[in-house]
Amino acid sequence: MKYSFIFLTLLLLISCGDNADESGIITPEDPNTSLVSGKNADLILLKPGESITSINWTQTSGEAVEFLSAKSKVISFTIPSAGDYSFEVSYVSGGKEETETVSFTASSGSPKLVARLGHSVVEDAGVSLRAFISADIDEDTISWQQLSGPNVSFDADNTNKEIAIFNSPKVSEDSIVEIEVSAKDSDGSNYKDVVSVLIEDRPAIPSNAYFDDDDPGSALANVYVYNSNSPYKDTLVNCVYSNQLSSSCDLGDLPILADENNGATPSIEQIMDRLVVSHDWMAINFKAYLEAFDTNDDFKNLLRATTAIVLSYDIRPSFYWAATGAIYLDPNNLWLTAEQRDTINEAPDYRANFGSELQFVMPWRYVKNNDYVSYSFPVAERLDRDLEHIKYDLADLLYHELAHANDYFPPAEWGIYSGSTRFLDAALTRAEISDDLIVLYPLQSQEMKDLAAVRFLGEDANAIQKAYTPDDVSLFYKEDISNGFYNYTNEKEDLGILFESLMMSLRYGVQRDTAVTSDRDGGYVVSWGQRGRVAEPDISERASYVTSRLLPEFDLSLIDTLPTPIQMTKGLDWWDNLAISPQGSAQLQSKNTTQLGNKQQSIRVYQPHGKALPNH
Repeated sequence: MKYSFIFLTLLLLISCGDNADESGIITPEDPNTSLVSGKNADLILLKPGESITSINWTQTSGEAVEFLSAKSKVISFTIPSAGDYSFEVSYVSGGKEETETVSFTASSGSPKLVARLGHSVVEDAGVSLRAFISADIDEDTISWQQLSGPNVSFDADNTNKEIAIFNSPKVSEDSIVEIEVSAKDSDGSNYKDVVSVLIEDRPAIPSNAYFDDDDPGSALANVYVYNSNSPYKDTLVNCVYSNQLSSSCDLGDLPILADENNGATPSIEQIMDRLVVSHDWMAINFKAYLEAFDTNDDFKNLLRATTAIVLSYDIRPSFYWAATGAIYLDPNNLWLTAEQRDTINEAPDYRANFGSELQFVMPWRYVKNNDYVSYSFPVAERLDRDLEHIKYDLADLLYHELAHANDYFPPAEWGIYSGSTRFLDAALTRAEISDDLIVLYPLQSQEMKDLAAVRFLGEDANAIQKAYTPDDVSLFYKEDISNGFYNYTNEKEDLGILFESLMMSLRYGVQRDTAVTSDRDGGYVVSWGQRGRVAEPDISERASYVTSRLLPEFDLSLIDTLPTPIQMTKGLDWWDNLAISPQGSAQLQSKNTTQLGNKQQSIRVYQPHGKALPNH
């Protein structure tokens, strides 16, 4: 049983894998599961059957801890040191303001196994938990089991023993699920920890809901408007991230950002008024990023075509959606501390196994000065990073997603619709820029379009496609006017990658590599590849066309300064084709090295996805 405090029907529960008797008194016979520094404490506010709002946690004594979700029913944090700790939670229940306090004492410790992260989740939503282990723990001995609460089923397809993935069960009232992880060290000693997840009851999802894919785990996370004084605080969540949403909101209720300043560049404060988040840190980091790196106002101007920016721990992968006018960003691109990263769901990209029978891979990467611009930070090492480490990854994501937003709602159409017009109707009334693109500059290779449907959309490969060699695919690709494999998915993605790669090159001096290589089992030997393909004359003409319409403020004469494309060396590995630019060779580190500051050397195949539009 857990160490708990009961106040009438209110339960404040501290989850640290404690041993406790029925009275709630801690009995720490096992030092591996007592309240010790280095382990996590989960404080859970439970009042079943009642609606609780306006939650706010504060710390009243003890060494300061970082609250990652102070407005949630659950806060979880690593106990920094031995000592006494006290916390206060205020909330509104039944129209009445309430305040409760909770205290505990922690001893010194050096745990070898820690489970993270306790949190709240709505019923029928995806959950991931991770075990962090010391070097002498045998990873193969890690085992997860449920101790209490409504029954959950762990994902049988998950092969990473350090992670537990499951869908939260349906509940009739808020309920707690306790999960225990155990493992053994090299001496055979057993260690364990317990993490608690609060499952929140939520109204049933309507059959015509926009965010209902008829899949388990389709329920959305609890989110809120970051700026409580936003003029759109009463409409944002309901219009852009709610399982109850069944019709696109009117522009009068939630206008695009361009309407606030008659199309002028919005301020960062106006952008922050449109942020919907699951955790405050996401908004704080997003604002810091704009302040540090949006020196040309590209992102501010591109955001004019959006109604909102949604940052939630359950978004993966990122997308833009014309049903709501919002962009939805995977916060994996925003975390700066290991604790912030703990809050992000680790469920894999649903497309991970698409096209596994094909004999080729078409990786891509962004490079500068013959080196990667992305950094690798292994989760298990619990490393922090700074804004500079996310500069380029978030930039290419924003250019891509905001290209979609301005494709559906370009500057030429701002201000022409009445306030009673639904956003979806306005977005679909006229042909998009991408529709004109494929009429004027159509991609030619039907083979590449069909292969993209296999790799990115999950269609089954036929016998001919399975037989294609990398050399075959190279012939299809290199003679066409695409600068990426994902361009062939549809005209929207074609536009997005054209714009993204052009802007990354001209604003940041970062070039996109793309190649056709052998499959995973045979290594990644290049059959054909190119750096800076967007500068090919026929391709740059396409990129110029879309950029002039997506971002009229951009100086198109800069396209003449694009670096000349560089060919990769056929027969060399993808990694050995990194130092091909003339400005000198980068010292390429081992493919398997994972130290702080190492550049990312994983294979990138997928891009942010496009979510299908509703039919009503």
